[in-house]
Amino acid sequence: MKLIPYTYSSLKRHEKVIHTIRVLQEGSQIWTEGELKNPVMEALEPNGLFIKRTFQEAQHLYFQIDSEKTDMASMYDYKECEPDTEILCWHTFHVITDSKGQLWIDLPLNHLYLQPVLKAHYVHI
Repeated sequence: MKLIPYTYSSLKRHEKVIHTIRVLQEGSQIWTEGELKNPVMEALEPNGLFIKRTFQEAQHLYFQIDSEKTDMASMYDYKECEPDTEILCWHTFHVITDSKGQLWIDLPLNHLYLQPVLKAHYVHI
């Protein structure tokens, strides 16, 4: 099972909406559950991550992180990490939709795991 802790925000500009999704990864890799029986208690909370909501789709377990309670400034951004590191760092993705929630630019195939996040926040894919 893949663990996908993420934050979400959006901003409307003219007739477009910019959705910002930040995903916590180990270097450039999606975080895997491994032997964890309770990912929240064993991995997320010890790393100071406060959960706002969770949902599962296929082999991905999504955790929306409460960015107001979580000390985001104490965490690494992907620009500060090497791709092959085991350090947890936030990767930022921007997705643009029109005012009706339709994608303005298609997601690259290697970012399709972001689709459930967008759907959870009422973006039409």
